[in-house]
Formats: sequence, C-alpha cells, structure tokens
Amino acid sequence: MTDYPEQGSASVHVDAPPEVVWALIADVTRMGEWSPECVKAEWVDGATGPAVDAPFRGYNQAGTFEWDLPCVVTACAPGRVFEFDAPSEGSVRTRWRFEVAPDGAGTQLTESFDAPMINVDGAAANFDGRYEMLVEAIGRTIANIKAAAEA
Repeated sequence: MTDYPEQGSASVHVDAPPEVVWALIADVTRMGEWSPECVKAEWVDGATGPAVDAPFRGYNQAGTFEWDLPCVVTACAPGRVFEFDAPSEGSVRTRWRFEVAPDGAGTQLTESFDAPMINVDGAAANFDGRYEMLVEAIGRTIANIKAAAEA
C-alpha cells in the first residue's frame, strides 16, 4: 500500500468580507453548490444551523462511489473559522479559515482537511488516487465559493 499525505489545503483571495464568505460555507445545506464531491448536506436531530456540536449528514459521490455519513460541527466562529468532523473509519476533519486578506481588502479563505483514513488498509474511502482527488476537490470548492461570494 502506498502511504499518502493525510492532510491538504488550498487558499484563495475572495473579494468579500470574511463574514459574508463564512455565511456561505457555514450553511452546510448549500455545500452541494460548491463542492464537486458533496451532493448535499442536511441538518439533523433538531439542528437548524451552524453551532458547535450541531449534527448534519453529508451525501457524497466520488466517481461511481457514493456514500453518506454523519458529521458534527467542531468549530464555529462567524467570520473566523468553520470546521466539522466526519467520524467514520477514522475521523476526517474539514476546516475553513477566514482571514482579512494581507492587502486589507477581502478574505483569505483556506480550506484544509485531515484524513487519516486515507492510509487505512481496507477503508472504503482509501483507493488509488484518493488523495489527489481530495486536493483537487478542495481547490474547486473554494474557487466556486469565491465566485458565489463575489457575484
């Protein structure tokens, strides 16, 4: 088995304030609009919006492989950070950081993941090319969010 990096990230400058960009991402019901892998997400168990410990279910597709999994918000600070954990076959954590851009205008948006399952023998989400697919997906996701925030 090949050992892959378990973490990856991508950043982009967005011509919109951090609070605006955060609001797009923290509404997980819209993630299917941005992500090439997430088909949809929905709040569950009485959760109605972003808050630490709020549960939701994500529905995903990578190639012909489809899956859904429970997720929970683990960090939620408007305009600063939004993070969730998908605790299946080894936790997968996705995090967005929102910083005022270095030039003082707009947002420096960074999406990152920590996916230890990518090196677990027999894990359903562990297949050849998966790491590259994850890195490409976060790049496309933040590009789509940038376009929506700037529209």
